[in-house]
Amino acid sequence: MTVALRHNAALELNRVEFSGSVTAAELAALADFQSDHPRWLPYDCLNIILPHADFDSIAFDSLNGIFVKYRSLFEPMQFVILRRSAWICQSLAAEAHLHHWMANRNTRDGMSTDVRRFNSIAEACDWLILSAPHAADAESGAGFDDIIRYTLPAEPARVAAR
Repeated sequence: MTVALRHNAALELNRVEFSGSVTAAELAALADFQSDHPRWLPYDCLNIILPHADFDSIAFDSLNGIFVKYRSLFEPMQFVILRRSAWICQSLAAEAHLHHWMANRNTRDGMSTDVRRFNSIAEACDWLILSAPHAADAESGAGFDDIIRYTLPAEPARVAAR
C-alpha cells in the first residue's frame, strides 16, 4: 500500500518504510526514483517492514528483477566505505519475501553494501553505531523528512471500454 523513503540529514541515514499490501509497482517506482536521484544511494539505510505489511501480490521473480535493478544502480558507484543496509521485519506476512530478497545475495562485491537483518530497530541501531538519542530518533522517525512516498493501486488503472 505504501513505500516511503525518508532521510535524516543529521544522522546521514535513510529510512525506508513498507506498510500495507506493498505492490511490485511501488518497489519498482522506488528503484526508478533512486536511479533518477542517485544522491540518496550512498547513505546507510534502515529498512522497516511495518506490522501487517505484506508482499503477497509480488512474485519472487519480480523481486529478482527489482534486485537486478538495484545491483545496476550500485555497481558503478565507488563508495569510500561499505554502505550498511539494516532490515527489520515486524510482519509475519512479509517474512518469506524478505527471506527471498536477502537469501544467497552477495551485496558486498559490486554493490559495496553490507546487508543484515535484525529482530529490532534497537539492534539495527547498535550495528549502525548510533548513540542512544540518535537511536531513539531512528526508532521513532523523528527528524526524518519525506523524500518520496508511493501509494499505488495494486493493479494498473483501466480505461473503460466505449
